[in-house]
Amino acid sequence: MADDKKKQLLDFIDKKAFDVVINANPDKYDKDDKKKLEDIQRKTKNEKQQFHNDYKNAQEVKDGFLSDVRSDAAQKVDKELRHLHLPTLPEIKDEFMQLCDKLGV
Repeated sequence: MADDKKKQLLDFIDKKAFDVVINANPDKYDKDDKKKLEDIQRKTKNEKQQFHNDYKNAQEVKDGFLSDVRSDAAQKVDKELRHLHLPTLPEIKDEFMQLCDKLGV
């Protein structure tokens, strides 16, 4: 049951944010933005790995998500994501929190 909650939270974040960024088509961007996208995709892959491998349960996923939403480093990345018209964690925070409430996390 607990693993299922963790999986549901991770699936949500992957679908709404991480995978959208990782799978973004570089051909849609000019040379400068393509370089930004490659950097953001690398950071996003690392972040996704951290969420999947380092967080042991749904509460840790929730805590990590909220920490990322508030962190200064994430805000810099979020600015780049917005520039590239890609989703940010703060943009999905309300929906994520509703899912956490529904799951009792």
